[in-house]
Amino acid sequence: MHKFFLSILLFIVVHTAFAQRGGESTFAYLKLPLSPRIAALGGRIPGYGGEKELSFAIANPAFATPYLHNAVEVTGHLLFADAKYHSAAYFFAVDSTLTLGADLRQVWYGRFQRRDERGIPDGSFAAYEMALGLRAAYRLGRGWSVGASLTPLYSLLERYWSLGLACDLGVGYTDAEGLFSAGLVLQNFGGTLKTYSGRRETAPFELLGGIKIRTRHAPLVFVFTLQHLENWQRRFVRESAYTSAIRDGVNPKDKPSIISEIGAEILAHPVVGVEFHPFRYFFAQVSYNHARRMEMLIPNQYSTEGFAWGFGVQVQRVAVRYSRAFYHHAGATNHFSLAFYFSGGRDAAMRPYRSSPRPVLPPIDEESLEE
Repeated sequence: MHKFFLSILLFIVVHTAFAQRGGESTFAYLKLPLSPRIAALGGRIPGYGGEKELSFAIANPAFATPYLHNAVEVTGHLLFADAKYHSAAYFFAVDSTLTLGADLRQVWYGRFQRRDERGIPDGSFAAYEMALGLRAAYRLGRGWSVGASLTPLYSLLERYWSLGLACDLGVGYTDAEGLFSAGLVLQNFGGTLKTYSGRRETAPFELLGGIKIRTRHAPLVFVFTLQHLENWQRRFVRESAYTSAIRDGVNPKDKPSIISEIGAEILAHPVVGVEFHPFRYFFAQVSYNHARRMEMLIPNQYSTEGFAWGFGVQVQRVAVRYSRAFYHHAGATNHFSLAFYFSGGRDAAMRPYRSSPRPVLPPIDEESLEE
């Protein structure tokens, strides 16, 4: 029954995919971080498995494990220009192999004053966007799992509105001790069903891969992510950046060397982060995303662009998290979340560090899931 359900979901996901065109997409809010913990780890986290973190199961649907049974998380994000981004997620374990989940995301851009061609006020209008994600994950055994999601999209900008559909496919692996995990995600492939004005656009598709390495005897977790694996032409200095300068009489020697282009391409993809767990109920994080820094950097005004940090307290069945991510010299974004774990016998605390090589999470108890 469960395998049949997952097969049907995967069939729907594959057959609702749209052709992707590089550099053109709509529903860009899908690229925003899903939680403070993800924002503090660079905004992309496809390979972090084996944790009781709902947002990790949204970033890679394969990591929706039964340990998230009957858990809910509410998140608030304060973005630039007073834009507000809110999200909520809930997961339910059907049994020890199949886990289902749903999440709702909304971006509120505010209310604006409408004016006619003469500049005379003519009422006001709102702008907001929403996404509803439906998710399923299936455990294959020996640490492997697969997952998929189907996300209807809605956007309203003044009197223009659009409907869309985006899908994720993920595969993940987590060892029994939780010391290593890896994941690969095809994220946000899809596009518009009902367009703003007749032009169909794609969602911000991205292929992500990553790993998590947790040291056995020290309270450290290292997270490595490779973003935009589908596009290896993300150099920050492109041909179009200097052709106009040459036409205007600037020295052609200003063209970057092939070594510089290769170096920029290599640095455009990785995101690195580290978590510090001094004890089971508290963690702190820091990360660096070089692509974000180079995209938002102002020459000769260097600051902390590309860096992010955060911390969280997870005690009993409650988890509180906060992070701050630096995008631009002008400011940063702030992220807050509150999570509740209602399932009996499972608290929000993280895995303890042990010297003996043995699993630390108990086996799934079918009776506790029924409770």
